[in-house]
Amino acid sequence: MHELSRMAYLDALGIDSYVSRAQLPGAAATQRLAIVIAPSSQQLPAGVIPEPLLSRPALAAQPARPAAVSVQASASSQQGEPVPRFSLTAIVAGDWLWLEELAGPLTTDQVRLVQSMAQALLLCHASPGVEVKPAVEPEVAQFDWPIHTNQQLDLGEEAARASVAGFVDRRLGEHGCRGLVLLGQACVQRVPRQQTSVVTVNTMSSAEILAQPALKRQVWRDLLPLARKA
Repeated sequence: MHELSRMAYLDALGIDSYVSRAQLPGAAATQRLAIVIAPSSQQLPAGVIPEPLLSRPALAAQPARPAAVSVQASASSQQGEPVPRFSLTAIVAGDWLWLEELAGPLTTDQVRLVQSMAQALLLCHASPGVEVKPAVEPEVAQFDWPIHTNQQLDLGEEAARASVAGFVDRRLGEHGCRGLVLLGQACVQRVPRQQTSVVTVNTMSSAEILAQPALKRQVWRDLLPLARKA
């Protein structure tokens, strides 16, 4: 670990200095300084300086450690890029997880649209005469980035993508989803598709579909791979 980073972490914990009592396995050798203990003043005549102290070279004055600057330097080295800020909504409807980046509050119409698309996928390959049960009420969750305000930790694009991947993987596992639908191009850029283990498709966002109903034909073509897996 870089010395400035180590000092910054110790300062954040309120620790002035830390030295191990014993040599740590696999760690660099710790430089240890000999401690000179002067005899008691009662055993020395007045005005006499102990010999060990006379033989020691004078120590140059060391400037005070700039703790605040160290913390800022450590943070800036980890954050060479601006912190992205975004919110994703995750809707479990049918057997699929629907993910979309929000440009504003999620509306009831958007949730109903996703539920309707999920129901259409369930009906697509239903056997004749077999009644398909309506899809259960969608379950909605939200992911916000950044998830914390600790500037000493990585808040860049790569950290955001890793956190989104973990969030998506948990939702897929908890609900047993068979597919993932990425709604909108902005959402596609947030999710590392190579890390998903289910069939993944991307199409228009629900906001775009509601604003332009003529897009529904293209959206259905995009969803066909999920219909074949239904």
